[in-house]
Amino acid sequence: MNRALKIAIQGGPASFHETAAKQLFPASSVSTLSCASFTELCQTLASGLADFAVMAVQNSLAGPLLPNYRLMDQFNFSITAECWLLLDQTLMALPGQKLEDIKEVWSHPIALLQCCDYLEGMAGVSTKETSDTADTARLLKEDHITGVAAIASQKAAELYGLEVLHHNVANDVENYTRFVVLTRETQPKAATKATLLLPYPVVQFSLESILEKLEPCALDVTMLQLLPSPNPGQPEEWVLELESDQAACITQALAALQTVAPTHTILGVYPKAEAPLPQDRMAGCLSDILKAQPELA
Repeated sequence: MNRALKIAIQGGPASFHETAAKQLFPASSVSTLSCASFTELCQTLASGLADFAVMAVQNSLAGPLLPNYRLMDQFNFSITAECWLLLDQTLMALPGQKLEDIKEVWSHPIALLQCCDYLEGMAGVSTKETSDTADTARLLKEDHITGVAAIASQKAAELYGLEVLHHNVANDVENYTRFVVLTRETQPKAATKATLLLPYPVVQFSLESILEKLEPCALDVTMLQLLPSPNPGQPEEWVLELESDQAACITQALAALQTVAPTHTILGVYPKAEAPLPQDRMAGCLSDILKAQPELA
């Protein structure tokens, strides 16, 4: 009998990462290893305790989680798959609590950002950042915390016996997060999506040349984001993501990039998942970047 795959995730039972892991490994027996942070997730995979890791990298409302791209590079991981997950951000509290009883709302900082419009409408209510959505729901239940609501999934409310105060509190009910599968092994292959890091000076001075090189390749540039340096004095980089309906076009694009940015780093070449929303509805899309950086246009 084959053993269960060990998948490192950020968060615990009923977290969105757990749901994504089961979606990404539907035909496998999966055992998730809960990690309190994305750094711990990477350390768990690097140590060999996990076979794979599942990590959030982009949200349709909050944009890309850029520090996670830096972690992939630091740990020399490779992306092998991706999926989009619809998030049902739900406001919940102990049974018997009402909206007027709530003085604080706790959740992961990205979840709070996704729900900022709703939270701004809660007069006199403050927010507190926590390490995980579902684990916040567990904490409220186990410590019997009153006057506080959590934002987490409907599944977390059911698991921990909390009362739903309001469904779908995100700024947009079409609130999607993209998750990727990470592995320690780099396995070059032909596929329909590529994630790369480009040296900042190359992008700064020759973006037009890069886009011209990519134009004949029949693909979409779905992300171009500045990745700040973790340490002063170190060069910055840009995250570049390319998609195509044909793997040959990605191979062609990577060859073309070699001539204008030979020092680029490939974080993964893998099958693309169809985006649930048009690119112009994604926070941090290429058009937004070009508008904010007119010198690059």
